[in-house]
Amino acid sequence: MLYKFQKKILDEIDPSYLLAMDTGTGKTLTAIHHYAKWSDGEPLLIVAPPQKINEGGWERDIQMFCDYYGVSIEFEQLSYGKLFNGRTRNGKREINKSLDRYKGWHIIFDEAHYIKNPTSERGKAALKIMSYATNFCLLTATPASNGWEDTFTYMIAFRYFKNKKEMTNEFAEWGTMYLGTRNIPKISGWKNEDILESYYNSYTVSINKNEALDLPPLIIKDVPFKKSVEYARILKDRVFNEIDYDTAPKLAHGLRQYANVKDKLDYISMLCEGTKNNIVIFYYYQSELEALKKIIKDKKIFEVNGHVSSLPKKESWPQLKNTVTLIQYMAGSAGIELQYANEVVFYTPTYSYQDYSQAMGRAYRNGQTRKVTMYRFITKNTIEQAIYQALENKEDFSENLYMKTKM
Repeated sequence: MLYKFQKKILDEIDPSYLLAMDTGTGKTLTAIHHYAKWSDGEPLLIVAPPQKINEGGWERDIQMFCDYYGVSIEFEQLSYGKLFNGRTRNGKREINKSLDRYKGWHIIFDEAHYIKNPTSERGKAALKIMSYATNFCLLTATPASNGWEDTFTYMIAFRYFKNKKEMTNEFAEWGTMYLGTRNIPKISGWKNEDILESYYNSYTVSINKNEALDLPPLIIKDVPFKKSVEYARILKDRVFNEIDYDTAPKLAHGLRQYANVKDKLDYISMLCEGTKNNIVIFYYYQSELEALKKIIKDKKIFEVNGHVSSLPKKESWPQLKNTVTLIQYMAGSAGIELQYANEVVFYTPTYSYQDYSQAMGRAYRNGQTRKVTMYRFITKNTIEQAIYQALENKEDFSENLYMKTKM
């Protein structure tokens, strides 16, 4: 039921661990086996993004595990949003007190980067239930995409530090960020990183899918466009379609949205007309979704966004063809499986390296049997080119810093 590399992981890891396994390397089944190995009969709690719960992947894999071994597992699923209740105190949502019922359970955190901030309500609640779990397992393909700042919660959970402040006091190097007349301390680097690495490696196993799996080829094709007249007008006048782009964030989003609407849509139309393969398109703006749905003809459309979650059932995948799946980054870059598709389009770039990395692994993962082609739409000499440069450097893109160079 497991690959050799998964069995090796299970032989080597402790009762509580972070599985920094690449997308598509079978984190779910590995985590279920990890629970079975260390469990003393206690029930299992799975904390996951809503989309992953709705997609039903955990239920399927647990049922497959139980059928294979002839056992039963008592389990519940909880979305990250349920870690805090609807009440607020001092402007912040309160931790859900009903979480106390999970004392003594084994807990799996799927897409654990959702709890990387230990001072957020979500992070506080996660640390609380980890503190009284029998054991816990953290699953993520992007554990530290922004550096050591992303490991605060992990370091606290594995008891290397009591809180974020203790870690930064001991290891952070500080600089200053200037916001108008305000000077704000900002972490500029880290010292004694070899010590932090030793801490991190003590509770983490990292697996790259290209090393672990025999996958078909992956082709990344950059599709260049010329910037539009609208882009130049927004950059020059700061106004378009009666909308004022009067701040750096607004201006950056306006430029991103109108980098080149027409040529991108024409390319999508051509791509759809020329293949019966299943296509996935990652987009950002609602206006892009509406425009794409208008020009896609004679294909079944699936959607994942903040309002709709419609994906083909797994049992239909072998016969599925001639479909387009439209996915908004924020709703579907993590926690879903898209191996039925073998053409992926990044219609608009995301600012987040984490979302970008996760999105790349939705179709190209364990179970993919066909060559996968990924198209990155890049409008030259625009904000899009700067965003992709940041992503290539494994960094998040900062619209404020970019716009300061353009003003």
